[in-house]
Amino acid sequence: MSLLDVRGLSVGIAGKEELLLRDVTLSLQPGEIQGVVGESGSGKTMASLALLGLLPPSVELRGGTAAIGGRTVLDASRRGVTRQVGDLTMVFQNPRGALNPTMKVGHQVRRVLTKVRGKSKGEATTETVALLRRVGIPGAERVAGSYPHQLSGGMCQRVVIAMALAYRPRVLIADEPTTGLDVTVQAQIFDLLRELVEETNCGVLFITHDLGAVAEMCDRVSVLYAGQLMETGTTIETFEQPRHPYTRFLLESLSPQESSRLTSTEEAGVDFSLPGCRFAHRCAHAFERCSDFPQLFQAGPQHLYSCFLGEEEDDVAAQRSQLA
Repeated sequence: MSLLDVRGLSVGIAGKEELLLRDVTLSLQPGEIQGVVGESGSGKTMASLALLGLLPPSVELRGGTAAIGGRTVLDASRRGVTRQVGDLTMVFQNPRGALNPTMKVGHQVRRVLTKVRGKSKGEATTETVALLRRVGIPGAERVAGSYPHQLSGGMCQRVVIAMALAYRPRVLIADEPTTGLDVTVQAQIFDLLRELVEETNCGVLFITHDLGAVAEMCDRVSVLYAGQLMETGTTIETFEQPRHPYTRFLLESLSPQESSRLTSTEEAGVDFSLPGCRFAHRCAHAFERCSDFPQLFQAGPQHLYSCFLGEEEDDVAAQRSQLA
């Protein structure tokens, strides 16, 4: 059984027909770090906010379900999100912005323990220092008495992770957790996330646009574009044998030699009104069937992709195999 199982997640702007997320499906296993990648505006953060029940006022849940450990936490046909404390929590992209500038950071962690976990003030104070030490903060007692503006960006990120851990989540969503941090601090945050997964067996959705970080950190990867799932599979298989043109586009964009081959269709903007594949108007391989919405095709036990071109290629390969 998957730790997190998301099926057909769709959200849209109130009063408008177009969907910002369309039929997004993904799963997460215990002890797994899964990358969620795509360019800006692909729906990575929006999907996370939908799971948390934190969609902006103008955005509404249109469809889909989500379950954690087999228990439904989101159902668009019923009451929306009904998650419990400890189901999932999120480390937001801007750590300093996620902290209250008027409160000492220790107090902010302690509030989670007293308000959410029901700890006494004394218990919460002791556990706060322990959590700050756990995320690698030296001088935890001193740092607990500091305000966010007195700490570095990397230190603020560790505090935010400590707050997330105070919930004891089964699923941790890390949204661009190393944005704006130098390379050394990024490596420390990566090591910290790995250690937390090993210690708690939680699952992590690692949202990023950095494919290098995904290759280093993640067991599996899901690729989004314009709110549509393009491909998902193990990181090794997806990167070495990408089946969707958009995944290939992302990987080729990393190499100056390969980027020279990219066509002018990369200049086209995102079009949420397209009825079929939302990458079709940018894809050099688009053909007539791309005007229909593609289902998820299977390339392997854990490798799925949403592209008619891949199906055509599989049919040709099968025919060749039969003739051989």
